[in-house]
Amino acid sequence: RKAIEYHEKHLKIAIETGDRGGEGKAYGNLGNDYYSLGDYRKAIEYHEKCLKIVREIGNRDGEGRTYGNLGNVYQSLGDYGKAIKYHEKHLKIVSGEIGDRDGEGRAYGNLGNAYQSLGDYRKAMEYHEKRLKIAIETGDRGREGKAYGNLGSAYQSLSDYRKAIEYYEKFLKIATEIGDRGGEGAAYGNLGNAYWSLGEHRKAIEYHEKDLKTAIEIGDQGGEGAAYGNLGNAYWSQIGRAHV
Repeated sequence: RKAIEYHEKHLKIAIETGDRGGEGKAYGNLGNDYYSLGDYRKAIEYHEKCLKIVREIGNRDGEGRTYGNLGNVYQSLGDYGKAIKYHEKHLKIVSGEIGDRDGEGRAYGNLGNAYQSLGDYRKAMEYHEKRLKIAIETGDRGREGKAYGNLGSAYQSLSDYRKAIEYYEKFLKIATEIGDRGGEGAAYGNLGNAYWSLGEHRKAIEYHEKDLKTAIEIGDQGGEGAAYGNLGNAYWSQIGRAHV
């Protein structure tokens, strides 16, 4: 809410002074603010205003970023076809025109997430591997870790749980090294789910308890709730198996 207040002030001054570039940036920032609040329709409205301006002034970098932002919003709305369309436009600009390797990596990662949501796990893996390659090349440890996590999720969806665990462990190692507590918790939760799928319920409980501890420490209520649910499933499965 505070961010919106300041970005609206930026927008007002940019319009008053005829600063079209600043006006476009303000619209883009407001789009991101509303996206963070979960108001996706409002986010689209602002990103489309940003897109109109960056096209008018020939800001190809800004145009690419805006396509990526719109893709993320449509992904959150569950419109994966539209999300893919925008992420492909983003990719075309950053890879073919302006040579932005970091932007190219983000586009690959976003396309991987969209195809994962569509259930096309092979296609998702193809994009996540491209994302991983760029993250390693550019030395971006945080995004390298997330790429491992996404690849783990794709393998988990294909029921290749051992391969999923291999990638989740790589994700966990990096998250721990760089102090990414949220990523660390996500890796613990993913490992717990993979071991649960393998029927290794004690191991699943061990990881879900670590996930729970991390979520409580960083104040992630959503993660805390998910961890309780996963622990409940793991204990129930353990008891059910013992009764059989």
